[in-house]
Amino acid sequence: MNSVNVEKLILSIGNKKDADIAIIGKGASIDAINLMILDGMIVINANDSESIYPGDIGVFHHGWVLDRFEHVKPQCNLYVTDRHLPLNVPVLSARYISPEDEDELFIHRFFDESNIWLERSAVINCLRIANEIAKALKIRKRVFLLGFDFSIENGFSTHIENGFHGAESEYIQNIIKSQEKYLEHLLSERDQLSVDVAHIGSRPYSLFTVNAFNALRGNISFKAASTIDEGDDARVKIVAEITTNHFGDKDRLMAMIRLAKKSGADYIKLQKRDVETFYDKETLEKSFKSPFGKTFRSYRLGLELSKEDFRWVDGFCKEIGIGWFASILDEASFDFIKEFNPQLIKIPSTISNKTSYLKAVGSKWNGGIVISTGMTGSEYEVFIAENFSQASHIYLLQCTSAYPTPENDTNIGVVRHYRDISRQDSRIIPGYSSHDVGSLCSQLAVAAGAKMIEKHVKLGSVQWAHFDDVALDLSSGEFEKFVSDVRRAEKIVGCENKSIVLSEHHKY
Repeated sequence: MNSVNVEKLILSIGNKKDADIAIIGKGASIDAINLMILDGMIVINANDSESIYPGDIGVFHHGWVLDRFEHVKPQCNLYVTDRHLPLNVPVLSARYISPEDEDELFIHRFFDESNIWLERSAVINCLRIANEIAKALKIRKRVFLLGFDFSIENGFSTHIENGFHGAESEYIQNIIKSQEKYLEHLLSERDQLSVDVAHIGSRPYSLFTVNAFNALRGNISFKAASTIDEGDDARVKIVAEITTNHFGDKDRLMAMIRLAKKSGADYIKLQKRDVETFYDKETLEKSFKSPFGKTFRSYRLGLELSKEDFRWVDGFCKEIGIGWFASILDEASFDFIKEFNPQLIKIPSTISNKTSYLKAVGSKWNGGIVISTGMTGSEYEVFIAENFSQASHIYLLQCTSAYPTPENDTNIGVVRHYRDISRQDSRIIPGYSSHDVGSLCSQLAVAAGAKMIEKHVKLGSVQWAHFDDVALDLSSGEFEKFVSDVRRAEKIVGCENKSIVLSEHHKY
């Protein structure tokens, strides 16, 4: 692209050079987006999506978009089109490629630096402009695709008067599906792009659901409180178990931490593993399609947080008043996490058979520790007592390693057993790691003496991720309801000191 056109693009975005980019389509899902989130973002309108939210740059080819300007004044700062617009409307001229010429050289045209081509696919045209902006600014930009449902099943945005523009629904559906194929093809070339593309919706490649995006970008308000004292056993500690459901994305993780705090959690829990040594070579090289690449290795590496990320987590959790700790799956990760001097560390059930590693942790760690006991018997209790003698206190969590766990297999009675052990060893604190559906078993665990309850959480569901079936959605209120249920059980249990309460009176 020549320097004049580049200058036009940069001028059109004004003082938003550091902002993320939103590309607006007109699928029905756009109506569920909190449009106030777009304020301050670089907004690119596909076709007539200007009717929904007028952005900075409009991109179109079709004459029916031009017809709209006979009734409504153009509102974008710049239009990228092959059409002639009214006088005094800023235009960056592009060349339209006829549908029969599209397929073979589509990717080549996208990266053609000498011309801007308009394909039949509106989303591709807008992504080309977003990519050019990022290249010109020499900043890798994040691009959110909003309202690109690639289906007419739910119709179009209510802001669009005529989504079909006189065409048959079968024809429109065919066009939409072909556009989706172009997008999937382009996403497979992500290494060549200057932008990171995040589709918002429920497609197999979507990075966020609509609710998750609203939570990610919106303002989440709550009353900040000082971080709890993990040694205080008077209150049941509730842990929002994020694991790697942040997908290695700091913005997503921030939203999850904020929502966990707002929901009433005392801690968030993350996960750390050394990917290259934790898995064998054959597993890492297996085919696995995700936004991070085409192998299981690229997927797992994409989910991991860096040292800088953990440093940020530590500071952010302190800032908003919520605790954090991590499941540590190998010795390299143990050494990694120790640098942050966490209040707690976690030994998950998944590695309960790695006795040499567990012994190494036990010999080096004298702080608080959380140990889940899935896939173990009573002999594991003996192992813990013998090998974690230096730990200041041990949250021992009854856990059943089934996802989801049938109610009959939760064995809440084990929590009572751990409570009995705690009367012999004051370092032991009973708890429950919930893999069951709902909150009933966690409520019963509180009644049995649990002082820590863990529950897996997520921020919307995407099809490519390894989700267990019991994670509660932070963005829909599911986890907040769970916390409320546990707190209710806590109030019902009360205390063990028998006394006369205010509601009592003699009947006769």
